[in-house]
Amino acid sequence: MEGTDGRQQIVDRYKNLQQLKETKANELKKQSNAVALLRLALFVASFAIPFTFFESWSIPFFVVFSLLFVLFLGSVYLAFRLGQQKKENQIYLDLYHKEIRILNEQWTDEPDGSEWINPNHDYAHDLDLFGKGSLFQYLNRSATKEGHRKLADKLNSISLDQNEIQEKQKAIKELSDHPEFREAFFVKASLVEEGRKKKNEFDLGSQPDLNFVTGFIKYIAFAFPVISIIVFILTMADVITSSVLLVWFLTGLGITSQFLRKVNRVHNEVTTLGRYLNSYSELIRLFENYQTKSDYLDILQKRLMTEGKKASESTKQLGKTIQYLDQRLNMIMGIVINGFFLWDLLVCMALRKWYDKHGSNLLVWIDTLAEVEALNSFANFVYNNPETICPQVSTETILDASLLGHPLIPLKERVSNDFSIKGENRICVVTGANMAGKSTFLRTVGVNLILAGNGCTVAAKKFVYKPLTFITNMRAVDNLLKHESYFFAELSRLQMIMERLKEKGELFFILDEILKGTNSHDKTTGSIALIKQLLKLNGTGIVATHDLELGDLQNEHPEKIFNNCFEVSFEDDGLQFDYKLRSGVTQSHNASYLMRKMGLIPVD
Repeated sequence: MEGTDGRQQIVDRYKNLQQLKETKANELKKQSNAVALLRLALFVASFAIPFTFFESWSIPFFVVFSLLFVLFLGSVYLAFRLGQQKKENQIYLDLYHKEIRILNEQWTDEPDGSEWINPNHDYAHDLDLFGKGSLFQYLNRSATKEGHRKLADKLNSISLDQNEIQEKQKAIKELSDHPEFREAFFVKASLVEEGRKKKNEFDLGSQPDLNFVTGFIKYIAFAFPVISIIVFILTMADVITSSVLLVWFLTGLGITSQFLRKVNRVHNEVTTLGRYLNSYSELIRLFENYQTKSDYLDILQKRLMTEGKKASESTKQLGKTIQYLDQRLNMIMGIVINGFFLWDLLVCMALRKWYDKHGSNLLVWIDTLAEVEALNSFANFVYNNPETICPQVSTETILDASLLGHPLIPLKERVSNDFSIKGENRICVVTGANMAGKSTFLRTVGVNLILAGNGCTVAAKKFVYKPLTFITNMRAVDNLLKHESYFFAELSRLQMIMERLKEKGELFFILDEILKGTNSHDKTTGSIALIKQLLKLNGTGIVATHDLELGDLQNEHPEKIFNNCFEVSFEDDGLQFDYKLRSGVTQSHNASYLMRKMGLIPVD
């Protein structure tokens, strides 16, 4: 599938699935209404029928009551299951609706990741990776907070290792070919995040203090239930009096009361975490059961194993242990089980055993699932954009691309260009009039490098590149709090690029209209000197400028510096922009023309 035809097929698939889910939603609604009536009928019947047709408190009375009440509880469970199915079905519906909107270029209302905007980042702020209309907003198919963070981390830190990039390419390609798994994963992750909204925030990395059940108390806790059973049997057999049983019971309460405050603290901490992990268990199980073919995904699956035991089984075990601890919430039950069995201490010991074995893996499990969410986001981009291609990683060619376009510009409006920096060529000087397309071209190159560095496809017909440290200087920001002017901020940025270049030995830079904060003579002189210094330090990249004098650098270094430009034509109905990259230095200017058109200066 290629281009608009391929996208239309994908839109049709989403529409068909949306229709199926709408049909299922209507069926689930009818079933829920029927079960609601059944539940009410069974509840009424559980009391009405035994009292009406049978002698009160007789054996038939209890048999019929028990049978009807069990059926009532079954209807309650059925209603719960239908509620879960309705919730999942609605998330599917919302997802398909979202995908259709995004493919129709309506995506700027999605979460935009603005919390990760950092003007000091090497490239993210200049390339609009976060915020409204950003790459993050377009890509993101993560449902959990951890998934959002992981995707942001990946955009902020691209891989430079060729083998890692290629392994990621395989994993993303595999996931893109399995939309049903990706969609199911998104739904389960959405349920996790929905469950979190009902709970207080907590630190996943924190561990409850369970060190109080140690030493002699530990042995008492193990022995106490056995002795309680023996005392109870001896009491029933009239070997000892009931007063001994009572004293033993009060002794148990006395022991547990000494640790009541600590147990309460543990209960508060671990209940929230345990329920959160329980909601994660379905998501974990879904990925554990996925039949992966790529090594990268296989490694992620293995991170969910501890001593041969699956993470889903471990989280389920924790959930059961926490349910045992929840028994203390029933006042009567709590008193009985603590008086005879030191229940709180036994459960805390079981919790400590679990944390000793799995506690260090909690963050690993959550991070692994967040990684899958981030990979799913890239895979979804690949699936929704069948015209994109998988980049070829090179050890020599800096960049060789044909029909390179910005992935966020709609296909019908996108203008693609051929562009190469290879062989002895190191620096491209791009000139052009205002609004001719220089900045968009720079971001086109940058955004596609970010996608490539994450193993994702790019908006091009061909894309060969060498992974390099990547830095931009397109949008310097002044800082009033630090008393830094715009010009000083830009100089600081350029200094950082120089230092990084000296450290790394080679990097790829994108510079847009450098030294804007000084006069034209200084700007030209400084820019020429800077480019020569970048060349001397083995730097490679693109410099966009209005200073046509920088085009003369090609004459001084014909093998290492070359010129590209964007031109503007003047027609009867105004300026015409074709946004096509050409060889050479621009010959067109439009500032005076636009100022006359807007009435800012008089017409000659």
